[in-house]
Amino acid sequence: MKMNKDTLGLYLHIPFCQGKCRYCDFYSVNFEQALLEKYLSYLKKELLSYSILLQGKGRKVELETIYFGGGTPGLLSAEELAQVLDLISQEFSLSPLAEVSLEVNPSSLTGEKLQAYRKSGINRLSIGVQSFNDRELSFLGRRHDAREAREKIELAGRYFDNYSIDLIYAIPDQELADWERTLQQAIQLSPYHVSLYSLQIEEGTPLASSLAAGEFEETDNSLDAEMYLLARQFLRASGYEHYEISNFARNGYQSRHNRLYWEFRPYLGVGPGSHSFMGGERFWNHADLSLYMEKLNQGELPVQERIQLSREEQMAEMVFMGLRLLEGVSLTEFYKMFNVSLTEYYAREIEKLQSQGLITIGNDRISLTEKGLLLGNLVFMEFLP
Repeated sequence: MKMNKDTLGLYLHIPFCQGKCRYCDFYSVNFEQALLEKYLSYLKKELLSYSILLQGKGRKVELETIYFGGGTPGLLSAEELAQVLDLISQEFSLSPLAEVSLEVNPSSLTGEKLQAYRKSGINRLSIGVQSFNDRELSFLGRRHDAREAREKIELAGRYFDNYSIDLIYAIPDQELADWERTLQQAIQLSPYHVSLYSLQIEEGTPLASSLAAGEFEETDNSLDAEMYLLARQFLRASGYEHYEISNFARNGYQSRHNRLYWEFRPYLGVGPGSHSFMGGERFWNHADLSLYMEKLNQGELPVQERIQLSREEQMAEMVFMGLRLLEGVSLTEFYKMFNVSLTEYYAREIEKLQSQGLITIGNDRISLTEKGLLLGNLVFMEFLP
């Protein structure tokens, strides 16, 4: 395995939920305190293994971001979180300005927990709100209602000066006016960052079964696009910078961890089902808690598969991941990395996309146009090798 000596982002998957949301296809199991405690001992084993692998000549690798995702990482006690963070700080070099994020659900937040999370070293929250409409929350299988979401966001603001909220749109039977009301409530609460997600009905989820049974119809694509444009208009008018297709932030509050993915920079994922990217190699763990622990017991890393990207694949990924950012891809950075001109290498694709009004080139960057934001997937497909 090639190991990149650059700074890394670290993602930790906490695969436990008290109840699975109907739309979620991330790997998770039912929460049991004893199983969680057992899992944390294995998560620490995996961290220790990578600490040894990544150290070069006695030098610890530097982490610039840490992200606890799930599942429901908010099920960890502050003491459990602190133990994991203490191990990380012992085994890795932690940047003094590191962004340390924790995904939380409104239903599990208390003032006591928030205070303890802050004390443990967490400095950014990602709050899974999804909607301020009770019917929509019930449809999605969320455990909180709109009133609780508002109360917990206000509570989070007493302890954290950096937090994001997630919102889902294109929910079946959701009308444009419903979405507008959710946006208005979000803006009134003034979070530092907002992530938007069009509801995707993934195979194998309870929602997919309900759709197959004819219990609801998917949202029309034109309404989906209208909702996206409305959100963009509302958030930008309220002082949020639209910096990535689905993400908006107040000045200085962009998600630094997620930017690692879009900027084609290295990151390590630990825990079952987590993904990593280092040294031009993508690899991921078994999405099976028992197998994950069994592999670590045998002294092996719990990696399911590795793919070494070809030079052509790396070039394509740098382009289509970078195009998710509104600033686009730097032509200079692309040349530095691959010693080839992006505009010459992809001349045919660029000419086609420019003629369709989907991309623009200027100020040493290639980026999506307003039209391209709505048709990003069509743009990205053009660069696939």
